[in-house]
Amino acid sequence: MSDVIPKYLMICTNRRFGADDASCAARSSLEIANAIEIGVATRKIDITVERSVCLGKCWKGPTLRLAPGGRFILGKTLNEVDDILDELENLCGLRDDVTPSLNLLGS
Repeated sequence: MSDVIPKYLMICTNRRFGADDASCAARSSLEIANAIEIGVATRKIDITVERSVCLGKCWKGPTLRLAPGGRFILGKTLNEVDDILDELENLCGLRDDVTPSLNLLGS
């Protein structure tokens, strides 16, 4: 286990429009991103959530990636968001302020 505390959680929200092409958005990453953003803000978890166009793991998605450190979280479902939030809280701790750390530039 690394001693690096993640500052960012990147969530792929890419949708590939080929008939049989796998994509994170086709596997509910938008709903997962929404739930994680709300959970991070509500719990005041000290991490910035960023939506990403692609993280290169379409066939294993939805794809989430912690940075720095680069660890991927792959193939999670909406039912597992609470577990993801628990892990983020454990890894990153809580913010003292009330301003949510969201970056919606990629939304």
